[in-house]
Amino acid sequence: MFQIFKSDSILPTLLLVAIWLISLFYIQQWGLAPFPWEIKNYLLGQKLNQGFLIYEDISDNTAPLAALFYQIVQWFSIPVHWNIYISSIIVIYQSYIFQQTIQRFELMPQIGYLPFLMYAIIFHLSLEFLAPGPALVGLTFLLLAWREIIYQQRTLQVNDRVILIGIYMAIASLFYLSYSLFFVWALLSLLFYSGITLRQIVLMFVGFLMVFSLNILFFSINGNLPFMIQVFKRSAFQFQVPEQLEVTQIAGVFAPALFIGIWGFWLVLRSRRIRSNAQKGQQTNLIWLITAIFATLTVPSLIRINLLFFLPALAYFGLNIFHLSSNSILKEVALWLLIGGTWYNVQVELKNKDRERIPAPTLTLKNQRLMVLGPQIEEYLGNQMVGPFVNWDLAKPLFSNLDQYKNVVLLHEYFEKDAPDYIYDAEDNIKKLSVYLPNLKREYRQISPNLYQKNP
Repeated sequence: MFQIFKSDSILPTLLLVAIWLISLFYIQQWGLAPFPWEIKNYLLGQKLNQGFLIYEDISDNTAPLAALFYQIVQWFSIPVHWNIYISSIIVIYQSYIFQQTIQRFELMPQIGYLPFLMYAIIFHLSLEFLAPGPALVGLTFLLLAWREIIYQQRTLQVNDRVILIGIYMAIASLFYLSYSLFFVWALLSLLFYSGITLRQIVLMFVGFLMVFSLNILFFSINGNLPFMIQVFKRSAFQFQVPEQLEVTQIAGVFAPALFIGIWGFWLVLRSRRIRSNAQKGQQTNLIWLITAIFATLTVPSLIRINLLFFLPALAYFGLNIFHLSSNSILKEVALWLLIGGTWYNVQVELKNKDRERIPAPTLTLKNQRLMVLGPQIEEYLGNQMVGPFVNWDLAKPLFSNLDQYKNVVLLHEYFEKDAPDYIYDAEDNIKKLSVYLPNLKREYRQISPNLYQKNP
């Protein structure tokens, strides 16, 4: 396989994409349940299209452009099980950017379309990557920024196109806020490996701040800027240290990419065959990887889809195996090890699908206006979501701190603005809340354990 994709013929790559798209239809026939965060994003898009405002009417910490993306997806009424096609189109485009950048700027000559193949394989390490999370969508703009950085590093004469880097970085950050740390990566990459001037650094900041200013202006006009600030103060801007179990589980999924990446990095350290322009690319990639480690501390939750920003850097280092190694057998073995590791990961996920994916709903309700006070987001399947509680991790403190007057007022407004016909409450929040909002006790009656119905 190495010799096939090493050639300059595009036919093997086109064949790979065709097989890829056909396999998506086969995977879809497995009937796998969606991930919980997929349903959350699906519901978020629905609520936005109903005229509710993100952060003010909907309790969630999805970044603004990601929320807009899910709103557009739901505007076209695209069902959840089509996510696999959306994410694959995104990954194919990212693979193209990855391939074109390496080929155009000769970062690794004479490896044909292997960058495309490497990127495509490494983004199938988990079935979770076959769903369009904010990190995946925003990664497209990080790669566009990377391409522009490599373009500026070709010579010492940096031009005013650096403003595009700031714009790309801002757009990526507004899809996934943890990507804002990568602005440091972009700045260091240009400071160390190009002739960037103070004026051009200011241009980068102008591009970055211009996009963020437009976002702030939009939310100010809508009147929900204070709500956005409050949401992200409570969630996205809080650093977290991962637990050992989380690190072990994630490292298991990323193991094939880590192995290939470390192997390739080791070859870089031992080689003297890397030209000046390619050296800049390698060092820029190393800064990316270091930045990614710090970005891990800021992600909303430690799940695989939120950490895929490690993969492009590992794929880039892994390509050194095919560029610097002189043993063709080792190159073939490396490629098949990556494919084998990907296949193994998918098999493990399929065995654990009942634990990782959303369970079947327990309620027999269908096509009802339902509010769920708890993490049981699966109960919305087959029903219309009512209320702002898309993200229970953010909503739960409202119910646990009812001694604060502002929380009671806020909950009262939620129930008044969008009153449900049914409330599913597995954590007995209604009993606590009815002490402060006695109208709830008069308006809703309990018809079964944890289920309340609105009085006729």
